[in-house]
Amino acid sequence: MTRSSMNRLFAVGGLGLAVALFLGANSFPDRAAAAARYIFFLAGILAVLSLILLVQKTASPDSHVRWVRSPRNFSIAIVLIAAYGILIPYLGFFPASGLFMIILSWGLGFRRPFFILLGTGLIIGFVYLTFVHFLGVPVPMGIWGE
Repeated sequence: MTRSSMNRLFAVGGLGLAVALFLGANSFPDRAAAAARYIFFLAGILAVLSLILLVQKTASPDSHVRWVRSPRNFSIAIVLIAAYGILIPYLGFFPASGLFMIILSWGLGFRRPFFILLGTGLIIGFVYLTFVHFLGVPVPMGIWGE
């Protein structure tokens, strides 16, 4: 089976899963409206990404794919992701996420503090507005929680 046909197969599977999520969320009771909105959101994202996978042109089989271009950066990212997962319950989602993004940016070679802080703030603000405010998804509060 070629890479192109595998992509199409996975894209169709993703679209099917998105439809199943959408239909399943329609049967949620009214008291779970926030959870249903979150499932609709996930189904929409999955559908969009599956459609992109379905229509994208794949590289020729002759092309050499190099999965890890910088072992140092890859190792830094893996260690920081593990530390991030460990810190979330203690610090809370937003402080741990901010710390993670700042340290990861610095570790990967970005050296402009203004842009690192601006990008971190914009991403955390977007996540807060989308998930906490709009969708009502609870996030770990850590030591700052109730």
